[in-house]
Amino acid sequence: MNNITLKNCTIVNFDKIEKNKDIVIKNGIITEIKNHSSNSKGIDVKGMYVIPGLVDMHSHLREPGEEFKEDVFSGSSAALSGGFTSIAVMPNTNPPIDNPQSILFIKKRESEFKNIELLPLGALTKKMESVEITEMYDMIRAGAKGFSDDGKGTTNPRVFMNALRYASRFNCLVSVHCEERQLSEGGQINESDVSIKAGLPGIPRIEEDIAIYRNLRIASYLNTSIHIAHISTSDSLNIIHDFKKKKVKATCEVTPHHLLFDESIHSTYDTNYKMKPSLKSRADVNALINGINSGIIDAIATDHAPHQIYEKEVEFIYAPFGITGFETALPSLYTNLVKTNKVDLKTIVKLLAYNPAKLFNIDERIIKIGNTANLAVFNPDKEIVVDRKFLKSRSVNTPFFGKKLFGSVEMTIFKGKSVFKKES
Repeated sequence: MNNITLKNCTIVNFDKIEKNKDIVIKNGIITEIKNHSSNSKGIDVKGMYVIPGLVDMHSHLREPGEEFKEDVFSGSSAALSGGFTSIAVMPNTNPPIDNPQSILFIKKRESEFKNIELLPLGALTKKMESVEITEMYDMIRAGAKGFSDDGKGTTNPRVFMNALRYASRFNCLVSVHCEERQLSEGGQINESDVSIKAGLPGIPRIEEDIAIYRNLRIASYLNTSIHIAHISTSDSLNIIHDFKKKKVKATCEVTPHHLLFDESIHSTYDTNYKMKPSLKSRADVNALINGINSGIIDAIATDHAPHQIYEKEVEFIYAPFGITGFETALPSLYTNLVKTNKVDLKTIVKLLAYNPAKLFNIDERIIKIGNTANLAVFNPDKEIVVDRKFLKSRSVNTPFFGKKLFGSVEMTIFKGKSVFKKES
């Protein structure tokens, strides 16, 4: 029996904020939302926001193959502590998730953990080699929620066209990693004055928008839907906007780190800022924030990419790309965008919960009577320190390590059950 009452709530949905409410949850379902009464019994969350459970469209749990960095259990625990109740699992593991058996393995691990919804994406091509498309129908039957050649991209346009055409039969998400690897190969950070001064090989920014244009043009030709992963430049945003205006069925996501950091930080040579796509200029950051507010960008995704300390504590050119993001996504966005009045909280909820749920066709992320109780309780006034105790991930490769942020996820509720509670 998953029965909980949250009293004295401020409910934040994508379209409105309601204050002084009590939420009654019975058998995992929201059965009542009523005005708060002094006679109400339950968990008092006065001064806190209750938001829909977050949905991460893009994460890496490293299982199978690199469990020393992360596994389903540690990654899921980290996600719950960040308010996420559903997370998309990318297929670029070792070996890749490119067959029905590997999808079944992820679903089995989900059933063992029990407290979160995993949304496995299968590879578009076998071994992610851009040569032969995968057994998509069988992977869908096994539980796949979509497909991607994340981390590499599907380099052969003919193969990508065939894969996109086939995937369109299943009305599922196709998340596309857009990188022209013949331009980006060997690069470390964005090619600019910063890379010259730092003495680091540059990645031409056009490698991203060239690939985005190609993939959107193919989707337009086929009249199929496509989702563009982790965009990082104003040019990419403009290209996507142009295709959307032509009624192409395109959506896109951005990560918290591309909304908060710019390439100037590379003067520190801190490898926790080394990521793909690389950080770009402050003008690009501002354009992406505008893209959120204007509705061009559909989702915010963490691209949670754990690496062990010894992998990152090397010379910059030898460090792997990627940072973690589950635990810091909501507090960092709240601190840097909401508290500074650059983005309102409803928009953050829309891009971290409502829209991603729609794109994956899973339980609606709106707090209303009759819906499944997937919720997070967020204390906006509580200051947190991002340290080893705070982080639940097996890895700590985050640029926020040792820093203070505002906003603490106090509780995460999955299907009416409290699956994470902040230690006092």
